[in-house]
Amino acid sequence: MNPMWDRARSDAERSVAFVTSGLALALVMLAVCIVIRPESLRVNYGFSYLGVNTDTIVPYAVALLGVAFCMWRASDLVTEFDHSSIIGPAMKIMAVQFIGLLLTPYTRFDGPHILFGSTLFLLQLGLAFLAVRWIGGGDRHVPLLTGIMVLSGLAAAYFLPQSRGFELQAQLVWQLAFWGLFVKLLRGVQLQPANAV
Repeated sequence: MNPMWDRARSDAERSVAFVTSGLALALVMLAVCIVIRPESLRVNYGFSYLGVNTDTIVPYAVALLGVAFCMWRASDLVTEFDHSSIIGPAMKIMAVQFIGLLLTPYTRFDGPHILFGSTLFLLQLGLAFLAVRWIGGGDRHVPLLTGIMVLSGLAAAYFLPQSRGFELQAQLVWQLAFWGLFVKLLRGVQLQPANAV
């Protein structure tokens, strides 16, 4: 049975299973989009480019809605540990931001699209720094993944105003580093005893 739905597993295991399943679905759908539109690897609109073309909108929508659904479900499972009052609502906010990005293609709603994208970026960065604070000392990969996020974020900022470059690749590295870090955060804080800081 899939660990997301297996009630015999702990809520911590189920929340991680939801997050990793959402990420896996998004990566598969992203690969489908890139096969359909290989020029997306050179055009500097990042993932958003895939949401404005009729031939990629369905896999793009499945990716974002899948991640949003999995984040929302996982957020309901993170309630019994010290930092759940921050992590649970942050997961719900991310779910809303992913849906917002889908519903506001930059070709029609540039301002709202930028708002959803930039607030998602800031929330993910904030969670990365909280991960360093909460579990960084116990896991050497946490500062490394945070560093990769910062460098890929700088690369994304550099490529965005240009007409050609590696915006999608920079965003992909950012997201992979973030999700790796977020899974470590979920596992790390949920395994700590109650009231551990």
